[in-house]
Formats: sequence, C-alpha cells, structure tokens
Amino acid sequence: MLQLFRFLFRCFITLSISFSSVFSPAVIAPPTDGLDLGVLEYPKEAVKTLEVWDITVEELKSRADSDKELYESAQGYEDVNGIVVSPYYTAKIGEKDIPVYAATVFLGETQYGELHSFSEVYLEEGEEFSFNIELTSKDFRIRDAICLPEKLGVKAKCSGGVMAASIDGFGIYTFLFNSASQECAYTLFVREKIDEEAEIKAYQQQYGEDNVLVVESGLLEIPYACFYQMNNTVVYLKQGAYVLAQHVYDIMSEEDEMRHADPDAFYLNAFGLSRHPFVNFYKCDNIKFVGRGVLDLSHLDRRERRGLVFTECSNIEVRGMKIVNSPEWSFISYRCQNLNIKDVDIFGYRQNSDAFAICNTQGGLIERCFARSGDDLFDVKALGAAEPSASENITFTDCVAWGGKARCYGIHGEVNRAIRNITFKDSAVICRDATWNNERIASLAVIVELAEGSIDGVTFDNIEIFRDDGRAMACVIFTEEIGDMDTVPIYNFTADNVVFKNITYNAAMKPKFSAANETNTVNVTVENVKFQGFNSAKHSRLMFEQDEFANVTYR
Repeated sequence: MLQLFRFLFRCFITLSISFSSVFSPAVIAPPTDGLDLGVLEYPKEAVKTLEVWDITVEELKSRADSDKELYESAQGYEDVNGIVVSPYYTAKIGEKDIPVYAATVFLGETQYGELHSFSEVYLEEGEEFSFNIELTSKDFRIRDAICLPEKLGVKAKCSGGVMAASIDGFGIYTFLFNSASQECAYTLFVREKIDEEAEIKAYQQQYGEDNVLVVESGLLEIPYACFYQMNNTVVYLKQGAYVLAQHVYDIMSEEDEMRHADPDAFYLNAFGLSRHPFVNFYKCDNIKFVGRGVLDLSHLDRRERRGLVFTECSNIEVRGMKIVNSPEWSFISYRCQNLNIKDVDIFGYRQNSDAFAICNTQGGLIERCFARSGDDLFDVKALGAAEPSASENITFTDCVAWGGKARCYGIHGEVNRAIRNITFKDSAVICRDATWNNERIASLAVIVELAEGSIDGVTFDNIEIFRDDGRAMACVIFTEEIGDMDTVPIYNFTADNVVFKNITYNAAMKPKFSAANETNTVNVTVENVKFQGFNSAKHSRLMFEQDEFANVTYR
C-alpha cells in the first residue's frame, strides 16, 4: 500500500509540474537594482569539500544506514565535520556566487542517509526586494523543480541542468527536484541583515562588556560550555563562528553510557545528567544566546552529550544559529519561563536527536525555524518534575519541518504534568516518511504515552503537509507496548480542546483519533481540513479513522 502511494504521488506531482509548466509557467522577474546582498560564509578551516576531507558522498550517506546496529549508526566521526561544501550544487544570485553547504540527514523512504544542501542570504529589513537565484547541479540533471511551502508562491524554471527562481520576500524556500524526489534537496534561507558590531555594542551598553561573551568567526573546538547562575548575560556567535564539540567519551553500548561521567555535571542541570550538555544553561535569568554561528556535535558518540539545553532558566532568547547532528536531543528547555526562539535551524540524522523539545515550560514563542533531524521535531512535552510544572502558553509559528524518523509538530509521548494552550500555526511539513509505527506517529500529532497529567487546548492551524507516507494527523492515547518499556494501560486521562483547522495534506493513511477506552476523554474538532484540495471533514466516515470512545466534531 505504501509503495503504491509513493508511486502514485510521484506520478501526480510529475503531472502537476508538467501541467503548471505549460499553463502557468514560472516567470523570472527583473531583480532589484543595486541589491545589497549579504551571504552566509563559514570558515574554510571548518567547512571543506569532500575531496579535502577525503571522503565520498556515498561514505557520508552510509553513516546513516538504519541496517547498522544502533550505536554504530549513531556514532560520531572525527574525519569530517557536520557541515561540508555541497557536492551537488553551485549557486548564483545575479553575478554573485553564493556558497552552498550540506549536512547529512535521513530518508525514511530508503532507510539511508542523504545530503541536504542549503544557502543563506541577508537583505535589509523594511525594503522591498526581488532577486533571481540560479542553482546548477554538478553530477545529475535537474529536469523539474517545485518550491515548498507552496504558500510562498514561488515557481521554478529548469533548463539545461539549471534551476532559476525569483524570490521577493524573507522566508525558508525548499526546492525538491525531479518529480519532488527527497534526494538532493536544497533550501534557501532568506533573512534580515544584521550589523553584528552595532548589535554587540548595544548589548555591551545594556548589560556591560563583562556580560557579553563574543565568539569570533573561525573554528573553536571545546568539550562543553556550562553557564550556571549567570544573569543578564549575552553569548554572541558571530557569523562564521563554528563551535565544534570535542569527542571525549567512547560510547558504543548502554554500559558505556552508564560508565562515563563528568565529575560535576550531576549538580549543574535540572535533569540530573551525568554528562554536561554541549552548551548548558542552568538557573540563569535574562539570557541571550544569539548569532549566526554553528553548534556542531557530529564528532560525539550516541548520547555522549545533549545539544543546547536550558533548565530552570527564565527570559531566554535564542536566535540565528544552526545546530548540527546532535547525538541526543538537540534543543531542550525544561522548567523554564518566557522562551523565545527565532531563525534557528537544526539538521541531523541520529536516532533520539529530537529538534526542539519544549518541556515543562511556561510561555514560549518558536518562530521561523527549520528542522530536519532524527526524531520528533517541534515538540512539547511535560516530563516528571520535583514539583508541578506545566507546559503552557507556547506558540510555534512560521516553521518548516521535514520528518524522516518520527513526528513533526505536536504533543509527543510524555504528558506527566499538565499541558495547556499550545498552538502550532502558519507552518509546513515538506515530507514525512517515517512509518515504523503508524499508531504512534503522524505529521500533526497528539500522542499520549506516559500520562500522569492532562491536555487542554492544542491547536493546529493553517498548516500545509506536502507529503506524509503515513498519517497526516492523529490524536491518540497510546496503550500498546513500546519496545522494552514498562507500559501501563492509561485510564481516566483527558485530552480536551484539540483542534485541527485549515490543514491541507497529502497522506497515505487516514488521520486517527482514539481514546483507547471508555474512562478516557478525547475531544477533537476538525475544521476545514483538505485532502488533495477536497474538504475531507465533509466525508468523515470515509476519510478519518475514529474509535468509539473519541468525541470528534467535523466541520
């Protein structure tokens, strides 16, 4: 069934692109005169070609092979960094060459690795602009291209192995090629220009020079960084600051995980972790971790360290950087208040490398972020805590997800405290091709697996899902066994006011809503939800799967 869906989807996309090229062809608009364009450039000592690293594309992709034993497929490698010069493309905007980089990701469809190419450019905020990008493939021929999310309204023109497209706004533009294949994808990040020196000076005047730590452009390798009880502090990664995690502990088994510890780590995070996260903030207030640098954890072994972690912190701003190939959860907030994340992009492939895990946090805004990593992507949880600590009043907006291993947006797994007033809106799923358990995973998912708390108020609004090889939506109290976990049947749990509205999707399976038994309460509203352009809510019995215990209103 899945293979049939993939085949028919590719046929549909091929026909759609061909139809569009004839009846609504791409128009390459005149560029803005005198355009002052900035570009993201990484230091050559950190980001190199595969030839310089002496590694092939196939060798790099094979490191994400799911047929390998888990600790092998998620181990670190020190013979190459997490970002490389893209072997697939060169790019130009006008007469200006634009650097194209790449990071390793995972395809659920092939259960194998792939390289995701990207560039980033900067323009002045508040000024109208238009520019044309030309992307030239090196080792394969571009026949056709589609730009996602479709709401951006960008069409591509392909000729002679070159793709051209006109861009006239800030955003995250992802291009799929040759019948929307997941292979060899390219993303262009278009963001506001920032005067770094002026911004740093303003921070120094506001917080004092001693409270502004500036990481200059270049390669910096460190084992970890820990910030404890540091208030009114700015950590600024300048563009091109490439912060590389130093491999310390060889971890190739659960026994290795338990054996290795940093001497003081246990007391410097609210989780009780035995090893420091790579960048750790604990009991800090009014913290800014900003700038267009990189946190690269690709040299670390599985679960050697978590990525960027905030615990028991408040008034947090995180902006601008890329987090690459974390061996465990990439970004975590736990028992925090007032969190703002903007323009943060996460690439990776390793299992359990969840992208944004917002846990037991009160007040959060996550906006204009991109995630393509090895587990759940934009994720709210409520873990156990020493005292009641809800996850509430959190909004995700204008984000882009690409899920190869699990779920894209939602409440995922742990609901051991209350979760209230969570919104996912104005966002997109490029592809989600994880299908290992279609009862537990979906693009938009409220999946309850550990249930000492409750859910009240989760809204998914104005989200487009280009392709889902399983379920596009699910609200499920999950009661089956999970691997070797000690699962307990869930009774007397409430998931109230869960809303799916203004959703467009293509998916291989029906959305599913399940309360599991008569003691649980699941109240869901489905409104203006369209499957391939048709309002599926008008045909609920045909288009949705629902057990007898879930209460679902279709509009």
